[in-house]
Amino acid sequence: MPLSFRPNRAAYDPVSGILRFFATEGPLLVKCGVSKDALVALSDGSTGDTVLERIYERHQQRIHQIAERKHRANQIDKSGMIVVSRLDLATERHFIVGR
Repeated sequence: MPLSFRPNRAAYDPVSGILRFFATEGPLLVKCGVSKDALVALSDGSTGDTVLERIYERHQQRIHQIAERKHRANQIDKSGMIVVSRLDLATERHFIVGR
């Protein structure tokens, strides 16, 4: 079953450096996030909290696709969250170029 992402429900946590968002898989809540480093890699270098949220909004389809792939592969961090990292973005580019 594909993940269903919750629109307009993303918030940046400066302590963890993760912008958190949520998805559901049927009745199951799936905690997701994207690292600040990944968001900065998608930007022009700006890093304020609201800027990070706008970067996420602009790139959310791509971020969600990576989170979906990581969910299917059961790549969950120790806190139980799926985190999209800068490395995931680089790996995804490799997959796209290699097609």
